[in-house]
Amino acid sequence: MLFVATTLLWSSAAPGGDPEVPERYIKVDEVKALQDSRKRLTIIDVRDKDQYDELHIKGARNVPLRELLTRLAEVPKQEPVVLY
Repeated sequence: MLFVATTLLWSSAAPGGDPEVPERYIKVDEVKALQDSRKRLTIIDVRDKDQYDELHIKGARNVPLRELLTRLAEVPKQEPVVLY
């Protein structure tokens, strides 16, 4: 299963706590269907670069999980995002 976070709310002013972002787990075939539909979608591989270089989903970007918080500016805010 893969994790999806729609980041539309990230563009609004930050509340006192963590922002609420719609999230859910989806199956691989659902991600494939989203890719096949040509809808805007960002796929982020959160594994280490060595693992990413070895094999990754076509079109995925590598942002290791330990770097994600410091690289949030690279994550689109107006489209669904799949993390795996």
